[in-house]
Amino acid sequence: LMQQNIEFERCIDFLVRMIDKYGAEVLRELEEEKQNKEEKEAAVS
Repeated sequence: LMQQNIEFERCIDFLVRMIDKYGAEVLRELEEEKQNKEEKEAAVS
């Protein structure tokens, strides 16, 4: 169980670092995709 906890902690640390590094960029891209989709749907109707 102890070993699992250590590996879990390591995984969480990695995810936190990735989110710190890339989170804002990913959110910006998702937001752009959402807007593009909405614009396309508005153009069709």
